[in-house]
Amino acid sequence: MPYRMMFLLGLLALGACSQLKETGRAVTQYNGVMMDSEEHYLGQRRYRIVLRGSSVLFDGQVEQFFRRRAEDYTRSMGCRDWKLLEYKAGIESTLLGARRYADGVVECA
Repeated sequence: MPYRMMFLLGLLALGACSQLKETGRAVTQYNGVMMDSEEHYLGQRRYRIVLRGSSVLFDGQVEQFFRRRAEDYTRSMGCRDWKLLEYKAGIESTLLGARRYADGVVECA
């Protein structure tokens, strides 16, 4: 019996570690909240930014983090400013529960 319990706890720990393994890149600079982010160049100075948070995000936080990521990323690409062309946010189910995401297209201005 103890071996089963240890095995189950081990599986749970592995699942928690892999919740943010979508892109392999974790963004942690936002007050210690773990997030995955991925960026794709779409052409014509447009970029798709996808942000997936851990299950500890609250209402409104993913929008704030998306804005910060868009500002940081467009600045790193040499843009003086950016504008939002598309945006959607929601909650997706994972093995360990729900987590918030944001997906948007920004354009260098």
